[in-house]
Amino acid sequence: MDIEKNINYGISENIAKNIIIVDGITRSGKTLFNSIIPSLECVEHTQVYNLIEQIVPAVSLRSIDPVYAKALFRMTLNELVYNNSLSRNTNFRCGDNSGILKYKDPEVYWKRLTRPEGDDIVEELRNGRQFLPIRTHEIMVNLEWFDLLDIDYYMLEVFRNPMDIIHSWWKRGWGERFGRDPRSFTLTIEFNGQPLPWYCVGKEAEWLNLNPIERCVHTVTDLIKRAVEQYKKVSEKSRIHIIPFEMFLQNPQEHITNISQFLGTKPTVYTDYILRKDMRLSILDPKDRERKRLEIQKGVKKELFDRAIKLTESYEANLYGLQISK
Repeated sequence: MDIEKNINYGISENIAKNIIIVDGITRSGKTLFNSIIPSLECVEHTQVYNLIEQIVPAVSLRSIDPVYAKALFRMTLNELVYNNSLSRNTNFRCGDNSGILKYKDPEVYWKRLTRPEGDDIVEELRNGRQFLPIRTHEIMVNLEWFDLLDIDYYMLEVFRNPMDIIHSWWKRGWGERFGRDPRSFTLTIEFNGQPLPWYCVGKEAEWLNLNPIERCVHTVTDLIKRAVEQYKKVSEKSRIHIIPFEMFLQNPQEHITNISQFLGTKPTVYTDYILRKDMRLSILDPKDRERKRLEIQKGVKKELFDRAIKLTESYEANLYGLQISK
């Protein structure tokens, strides 16, 4: 079968404006923001849009034409915001963090179920100021390729202490779940008959020779370094707001003010309610992190542990030398 190449794909009009990418590597604390960010004025409830996490790595690995990926994302994001205006594909599950019962005004989504579709919705999206938050994983790691897709976005990038992330990865089984657990929706590659996460490309043999906790140390430290490098590399940083997880917990009101100013919106009465209700907003226990550090140290080679310690010290000293938005 002959395959036509060098096709000029059509790029649709953009009606998916003001997308908020709530990003960070897995277990960095993004779930905390599922209800907090939508509590702000003019912000819809959080969406999960897994396609973005499958296509962006493929673009970075030169497996997919970025022009095709741009056309695909423009079309599917338009469809996402259009359907959201009709409550199509809306999560009505009571217990899910992404369920609309966790939204500041669930009635909005119930009313949309009977709303007529048509050009009125398109015109509203063209002219509206509604923000749509989408929770993602590891997009900053491939930021320069993500930017090729020409998405109209703001990015809230969550960083967290590496020791906490490593320990959480290990306890969640991320040293061995990839490709074996059907509930792991991370893009995988195959190497010598073994499934590996996409970010092991070029380091396949090394990763397979590590035990589960060593894989967590290796992968988390590698992803953090790549995310930091990508942020420092990109010239246009005005669309990115960095959130240090621990600092947010210690002073959420100040960070909410900064986030609101960054987005051009403001908190609502519901924002204060969410902050009071969420029991995770508490002072972190240093003894707990020391316990995690000792557990990790017992299970990994000295070289890997030293790598984790060095990265942790850099995070605690000055957030990897990154410039934090004010």
